[in-house]
Amino acid sequence: MKIHRIVLVAVALGAVTLTGSAFGQSAHSSAATVVTTKKASLGTILVTSSGQTLYLDSGDKPGKPACTGGCLSIWPPLKASGAPKASGSAKASLLGTTKIAGGIKQVTYKGHPLYTFGSDTKSNPTSGEGINGFYVVSPSGAKITKSTTTTTTSTSTTAPGY
Repeated sequence: MKIHRIVLVAVALGAVTLTGSAFGQSAHSSAATVVTTKKASLGTILVTSSGQTLYLDSGDKPGKPACTGGCLSIWPPLKASGAPKASGSAKASLLGTTKIAGGIKQVTYKGHPLYTFGSDTKSNPTSGEGINGFYVVSPSGAKITKSTTTTTTSTSTTAPGY
């Protein structure tokens, strides 16, 4: 009988712990989604609060995202939790949300739905740049395109003695 009471108490404590965790998660999930900035090889770019690069899809039309279905597993949308907030050089006045499939609220910036790229890494945080119409976003809300630098070298020779 004593063992049954110990088991019952352990189960009750476990239930209380799980209930506390559930309340903690729901309180945490109400925290706002933050869009901030960081310096990268492409200049100052928009990123999530955890530092993931944010992209826009040049194929998106207002109210009609081009990235749907399987595309969203490669380019996960930045989901809104509460009202989105700006930090760093990001501008709060350019933040918004739009509803996508499944009733999900996606964060927008200057009207562009924002995405992350599943293949970005710490060593290559902007690896999605230019792939299939996705571009890194600047704090002004414009797409950033890879800069193509051309270096020209010229040499001249002069005859000795002149």
